Amino acid sequence: MQVKSIALFMMGATGLMARSLPQGDTTFPGDFVEIDRQPASDGNGTLIFLGPGSEDNTARAATSAMDKRACSSSGSITCDSNHAARNENCDKLVTELFADPTIGVAESPRQICYQGTSGDNAYCCVSWHNVVKNLNKGDLAPIAQNMLSQCTQNGISGKTHGVYVHGKCTDVCLSNRGTHC
Repeated sequence: MQVKSIALFMMGATGLMARSLPQGDTTFPGDFVEIDRQPASDGNGTLIFLGPGSEDNTARAATSAMDKRACSSSGSITCDSNHAARNENCDKLVTELFADPTIGVAESPRQICYQGTSGDNAYCCVSWHNVVKNLNKGDLAPIAQNMLSQCTQNGISGKTHGVYVHGKCTDVCLSNRGTHC
């Protein structure tokens, strides 16, 4: 118990604690910035693309030890109640990913968030650990759909470990925040 308390204190003191994405605020610790914003096809929400704020962060993330791990086409899903997003926002995010499957995602954003219209917990985000070259929205859609299907318990938070995304081994998360899982 004491180790957990010390770890939480150190994370808070060093700024490593994750924050939910407040309404209208798309800045994050660790140099993550908003790259692009698109209206959702349903007219009610917004897709927000986030990524490292500098080339150095992108290059550093691309050389992850994860590339050395075993990977599969489906990965291994872990569900959690931390950082749970609203089910309806995740449904809409997955719908958006499937609706435009051939639309490319630039290398620098590594999170796509659906911003719903509710004031509290308005985001559902899909994020991935490594840089994936030539990524399309459709590459993320089935992975996000699997997490949505398996992790729905009045809020969604899930992580798919060791999954191939457009030929690159990475982890993919679905939660209410754009950074980390």
